[in-house]
Amino acid sequence: MEHCGYYLWEGIIFLTQILFAMGLLVLRRKANGRPSFTSADRQLFFSQARFRMLTPQFWTNLAIAALLCFFVGLLMQLVLGPLGAGILATAQLITFMGIVKKALC
Repeated sequence: MEHCGYYLWEGIIFLTQILFAMGLLVLRRKANGRPSFTSADRQLFFSQARFRMLTPQFWTNLAIAALLCFFVGLLMQLVLGPLGAGILATAQLITFMGIVKKALC
C-alpha cells in the first residue's frame, strides 16, 4: 500500500507518453501531407478481428525481435538508466516499436 502513489504516478506518466507519441504521429502525417487517421488505422481499431494461422517464419521473426529488444533494453538501461525513468521509458518504447516493426513487417 505504501507504493500505491508511485504506481499511480508511473501509470499517469506512461499514459501521457502514449498520448504524446500519438500526437507526434498525427503531426508527422500532417507534415507529410497525409491524412492523420488513415483507413489502415480505421481497420485496426474498428474492424472485426479475424484469426489466422501464424507461420513458423512469423514465430522466428518474433523470437528475433524479442531477443533484440531484450539486449537493447539492457544496453539502454546501462546508458540511460542514470538519466531517469521517464527518459529511459520513452527511449525504450520508441526503440522497441522500431525493432518490432522492422522484424515483423
